[in-house]
Amino acid sequence: MSFLENADPNFDGVKINHLVNGLADFTSTLEKDFFAEVEIQTRYYTESKRTDLVLDIYCNYGITESLHYFNIGNWGGFKFSNEGVELESSFQTACEELNRKNNNSVDIVEASVHFKDTSIIISRLHQRSISEQIGKIMCTVSEHFVYFTKGLTQMPYEIFIAVYEEKRLDSFELEKSRDNYFNYWGLYFEDLQQHCVMVYDLNRKKLFKEHLFLFE
Repeated sequence: MSFLENADPNFDGVKINHLVNGLADFTSTLEKDFFAEVEIQTRYYTESKRTDLVLDIYCNYGITESLHYFNIGNWGGFKFSNEGVELESSFQTACEELNRKNNNSVDIVEASVHFKDTSIIISRLHQRSISEQIGKIMCTVSEHFVYFTKGLTQMPYEIFIAVYEEKRLDSFELEKSRDNYFNYWGLYFEDLQQHCVMVYDLNRKKLFKEHLFLFE
């Protein structure tokens, strides 16, 4: 559930569902590239004059099908070299065009891609982190898919990217590096009708029970 779902549209200093120039074209681009329905909520901060977007991309197919077409360059608008270097991202281009059409900064604070069997929820680390790294994130999902699905035996119903060890958090300063998307992910599994929270360590390619981790 998005943090905006229960937000007060009349909250002082914040305008919910504020008009954003070019948002319809941006939405159409994403729907075409992801073969999906896209819903976008906006939140405009009057003091800082910036707009945050919350994206929900609804795909009427499973994640394995999307990864198949992603890997051959036919899903999401991403193009990679044989060495795995991102050459093109229509997602990032569309975000840049959206900013050019508006007088204030427009950025994605959260992007969720909902498949028939799971959802990927990506949180912003810093300005433009989602638009710049979503292609690499999907590439990493594909590379680690067999590991975080327990050898293709169990699909998490939610994947949170990323989560952080609480012991590394400083109450006065929190520095989020560009690599933080690729350290730990939070996974929710169904386990005998109960919710089982696991953390996936990308460096070790291992799952372990959630402990002292912050889900953002």
